[in-house]
This record gives sequence, C-alpha cells and structure tokens, in this order.
Amino acid sequence: MAQRRKGRMAELPFASLMRSRKPAKARQRGDAPPAAHATGQPDLFAAPLQGIAHALTYLDIGAIGLTRVDVRHLRAGEGADAYLYHVTTQADLETIQARGTIVFSPRAPLVLTERPGVPPWLANMMEIMESDDPAGHTADMPVVLRVKRFVIDELLEHDPDRTRRYGVSFFLLTGIARSE
Repeated sequence: MAQRRKGRMAELPFASLMRSRKPAKARQRGDAPPAAHATGQPDLFAAPLQGIAHALTYLDIGAIGLTRVDVRHLRAGEGADAYLYHVTTQADLETIQARGTIVFSPRAPLVLTERPGVPPWLANMMEIMESDDPAGHTADMPVVLRVKRFVIDELLEHDPDRTRRYGVSFFLLTGIARSE
C-alpha cells in the first residue's frame, strides 16, 4: 500500500510511478498548448464530408427577401422575370411570418414557379376551395409570395409533373445544393 506522508492525501499504489521525477515548468497564460498531433494528419472534423450533400431545412424570410405580391399586378401573357413565386393560403402565410422562416425538406419540398405559372396555380386553388361562404374562409384565401431567383437557384430541382400539367416551369425547393 502507499505510505502516508505528512500533509498529503493518500495516493494510489501506482500514482508515484506515473509522475515524473523532474520538476515541470509552470505554463504561463500566454504560452500556447503543445501541438496535439505531430504526424501532420489533417483534422478530420474540420474538413467537409466527401460524398454527402448538405441539405438545408429552412430559410430566413428576411435573408431571402420573401415578399407578398398583389395578385392584381400579375398580368396574363407576361414572361418570366427574376423572381420565383409560391402560392399558399393566408393561414400558411401567417405561420411563415410568425416563425420567420420557410421550412422545407427533400421529402416535403416547397413548390415554386415562374410568373406565368401563378395564374394556373391560383385557378387550381380556387377550384379546390369551397365557394359557399368566402367571407368565413379568409384563412383559405390564396396568397402569392415571391423571392429573388438567384438567392435560392442552387437549391432548386425541376418539377417535371407540374411543369407538364401546367405547361410552365415549376421547381422544388429541396434544400440540397446542386453539383454542376
């Protein structure tokens, strides 16, 4: 067993073997700690993972410049512009504004279209909505939002189904960056 010395606590039997007999230099605050690895191997946690695509799950509405569009300013026959549009309901818009973000994923992407795709999308929503009492369904009223295309262009995929159905380019905001 270890011997007790005056003024010291009892030590484990092998603790004295682990200590160096040379007095250690006291490290000053300004000194840098010694290098953790001298082999020259790069830090594996600092480098991006190879072969794994980074996926976003939300975007800040202030950072991407999401704005509401008055439907009366959209005219039929106008071509595509520098914006992409999303049609949603008033209730969904209030949820987006309360969160301050747009949430999406590869499994539940956000659908976007160019300007010529907004009128057919609105017409489809109006057919689906109940037309009994429009005053009581203000939460179901369609709302058009827009975002500058260049801000999210790398996170988009083409949606061939809606594009074929409406004859206008539709996109899915999946959050997975394209590699071109």
